[in-house]
Amino acid sequence: MNTLIAYSTRYGTSEKVAHLLAERLPGDVHIQNVVEQPDVEWETVDHVIVGSSIRMGKIQDEMTAWLHRNETQLLKRPLGLYLCAGTPTAAERQRELEDAYREVLRAHAYFVEVVGNGYDFERMGFLDKAIVRMMAKQTVSSLNLDEAMLDELVEAAQASLRTRSENP
Repeated sequence: MNTLIAYSTRYGTSEKVAHLLAERLPGDVHIQNVVEQPDVEWETVDHVIVGSSIRMGKIQDEMTAWLHRNETQLLKRPLGLYLCAGTPTAAERQRELEDAYREVLRAHAYFVEVVGNGYDFERMGFLDKAIVRMMAKQTVSSLNLDEAMLDELVEAAQASLRTRSENP
């Protein structure tokens, strides 16, 4: 099975999650930043995981466009969806998931969840640092991933791959 992990990231958290997932998944795994490389050779892809970060309540415009452009292809394959977001409440996380991923994709996906957050002050500009300091009360770089949620995503992906290989 060939898995594509397609992501967009502002400061690297979604990319870090993509690499962690790739280490844990079986088969051939290709990691692709859709901002830098938006084209996909769909004939080589059996399974897709899509991840993005939230900034100011939204995913990157390039990811939104990529999802829209590739929706038909995504709906033909097992699909997992994750976000990296620092929202504190379950209601806020749910709202961000709903805003990030259209209902048709969420309904099709075997996994739709926030897997953690991170703040890389080395990659942030002055304004973003000020916003993070004020809103998230963070003053240094951090990576706060929910290992249980990452494990759940990997287990769901493996189950989806098993089901697909048993019922081609």
